[in-house]
Order: sequence, then structure tokens, then C-alpha cells
Amino acid sequence: MLLLLLAWPTTDSDSELKLAMAFALAPFPLSMVAAWLARLPYWPAVGLVAPFVMLAVVVIQPDYGSWVSNETLAFGMLIGVPVVVGFVLTALLCTLLTEKTVRPAGGDTA
Repeated sequence: MLLLLLAWPTTDSDSELKLAMAFALAPFPLSMVAAWLARLPYWPAVGLVAPFVMLAVVVIQPDYGSWVSNETLAFGMLIGVPVVVGFVLTALLCTLLTEKTVRPAGGDTA
């Protein structure tokens, strides 16, 4: 979806500003919908935290231009890898934290 937003035609600076805002805000509802469709526990939290983890992955990822000869593929990886890794990492950490904090009813009382 983010790659489709980048391909959206802009005609003036006002439409470029709207496109930049849409590109910055799009990960929040998209990650919430993905977390809801995956039936993750606490899916709103995953949807709100995942874009920030995606941004962190963008900062630490390598330059794909030296690995991939095709510029279009390298640019797609520049956006796609943080989205996938950030969402999966957030969902995994949220699931692990949920399992650690939830105690079974009638468990060990001794």
C-alpha cells in the first residue's frame, strides 16, 4: 500500500504535502487492520506500536543498492523489509509479553 502511495501522481505542492501526510499516517491503520485480521491479542496496541518499530528498522537497515543491482527492487526492499520485520517483531513481542503476564486460573497455588 505504501508503494502505491508513492506512485500517486502529484501536481502541486499542496498535493505533495497531502501525499507525505498520507504516507506518514498510513502505517497506523494498516497495521491495526493486519493485527485484527491476524486475531492477535491486544491488536490495537500492536497497531499503534508497529509503525514506530518499522521506523526503527528503517534507521538500522543496510543500503540495499550495494546488494541488488535493480534500483526499483532496492527501493521496494527499502520500504518492504521494515514493514514486514517491524510488524512481525511487534506482534511476536506482544504475544510473548501477553503469555508471560497471563496466569492460568486455578494454577499452582502452593
